[in-house]
Amino acid sequence: MDEEYDVIVLGTGLTECILSGIMSVNGMKVLHMDRNPYYGGESSSITPLEELYKRFEIPEGPPECMGRGRDWNVDLIPKFLMAND
Repeated sequence: MDEEYDVIVLGTGLTECILSGIMSVNGMKVLHMDRNPYYGGESSSITPLEELYKRFEIPEGPPECMGRGRDWNVDLIPKFLMAND
């Protein structure tokens, strides 16, 4: 990474993504980095299930009875969904 950038944005949460997009559209050279292998920071949804186990440093992977890892999508923050019916 011997290049020069106008702005370096750390993290891929909603705020960081909006800021880097605005700066990029305005002609700035932006380096956007995250320490996680997924986008979204703490508000992301993790899939496959194996990534969730890595995220929380659980040494053994998910049990076989849970099926394929791609069948799961786990939100890192709780969501409250209101429904009628």
